[in-house]
Amino acid sequence: MGKLLVMKSPYDDYPEFYTPDHRPQRLLSPANKEQLEKPHAAMFAEWNIRDKTVLDLGSCLGATGQWVLFHGARHYTGVEAQTAYAEQSRRLLGHYSDRVRIEQGAIEDFLDENRDEFDVVVMLGVIDAFLNYHDLLAKVARICKETLIIEGVHPYPNVCNPKAPIVEITTEQSMVVADAEQHVQGIGVRISPSALSIVLGTMGFESVGRPTMPKHIKGVIDHFRGDPSETYSVRYIESFRKVDSICRGLTDELVHPTEDAKIEAWAGFEKHRLFVEPKTQALSDKKWLFDQTVADNFPAEARQNIPDYGRVLDVCIEVADMFLDKDAPVIDVGCALGEALKRLYAHGYRRLYGVDNSRDMLERAFNTTDREVTYIRSDRFPPEHGPYRLVTANWTLHFIKEREDYLRDIHAGLEDGGFLVLTEKVMLSSMMDRLYRQFKSDAGLSQEYVDYKEEALKDVLVPYPLDWYLVKLRQIGFRSVEILNARLSFVTFLARK
Repeated sequence: MGKLLVMKSPYDDYPEFYTPDHRPQRLLSPANKEQLEKPHAAMFAEWNIRDKTVLDLGSCLGATGQWVLFHGARHYTGVEAQTAYAEQSRRLLGHYSDRVRIEQGAIEDFLDENRDEFDVVVMLGVIDAFLNYHDLLAKVARICKETLIIEGVHPYPNVCNPKAPIVEITTEQSMVVADAEQHVQGIGVRISPSALSIVLGTMGFESVGRPTMPKHIKGVIDHFRGDPSETYSVRYIESFRKVDSICRGLTDELVHPTEDAKIEAWAGFEKHRLFVEPKTQALSDKKWLFDQTVADNFPAEARQNIPDYGRVLDVCIEVADMFLDKDAPVIDVGCALGEALKRLYAHGYRRLYGVDNSRDMLERAFNTTDREVTYIRSDRFPPEHGPYRLVTANWTLHFIKEREDYLRDIHAGLEDGGFLVLTEKVMLSSMMDRLYRQFKSDAGLSQEYVDYKEEALKDVLVPYPLDWYLVKLRQIGFRSVEILNARLSFVTFLARK
């Protein structure tokens, strides 16, 4: 009989990382094991922590050090202003010997005196205490080699667009006192994730996908989600990675102008200001939908917007011909007009299924595809015709918010040894964005249409970083993950169960 494998927590044998912490005395969100495990699990994965050097600014009891060292980090440095916390963390992390260094003192002093660089820098609940947050981030950016992870507080009250770049000055920012059941209040800042992204963009860092959201914390009020009746969360976690490109500020352009500077006549500038032209509207007044208009134009739409569209469909056939029998069950997720299924049918495959949530797409697919193909209209993955030998999901999951859950359903619906061909648009740099725009221009699309579609797709097509897929597919249970094709931020993965 097989044994159930239970993953051990870094805190199972070391409960003192949360039991002596005075934060358990808080009425709303007391610190406990669950509140340590879930945020850390959301922040760190094997790709961004194993064999890395980690700097933790505002390290408290060193719980982050316990997590990263337990999971393979090479060295951990913690910086903590409060003496009691620093002394306790040295003792609690003593079992890691020379892999740990705890510095007691002000974060600004450490950054001024430090000459080392670190692969990963972590700032959890720290940035809110600094009015000079820009200077602090600039110093951190100079010593961070790869990944910067920041936990912050959303500007509050949330009276405007939650995605707006806002920095709020508050006189009631709280911080727990280490050696007493008290907290101290003072002047601090609350910087929104989008504002943080803009500031760090001027320092050579870009956001890694959407803000990280830990799994729901059940034991106490979940301050990452806030009041379930509200549409915003209280705290957030953002991850950033170092890139070659740096966004230039206005003073940069004034002192050292570049050819890319947005220089235009005042008349043209005033013409496009909303208060001068109140009738001016956004290019798109509605979100992108796969309706009848899109269905009628989908073949051209796909080829003009998706690099290697035909090539990826051919790759699906190559995978099927190499690894599948002709009677193997195959399902195409986001089948649209059934182009992939038509090609599979032409190659002799007969147990074919297509799933899509667009009625307009499926009506056209059914009318143009061989009637032996079974089409399913659904927002979820249909397991009832499986287990499947091959699942293809091309240019689809980046439209799905519950992406990990959908991938898990696909994995559960595959037979052992089955294959997933997955094509996704991943996060792209500004350089890749320029190349992708050129691709669409070369394909015959006007700049006006490119701008219109980009605006219509905001919050509809949400790209994740390439690393997310490589790590998440393995975590879900796929025993191998390969890249079949990649061009201009569109990546095709081959994963095997």
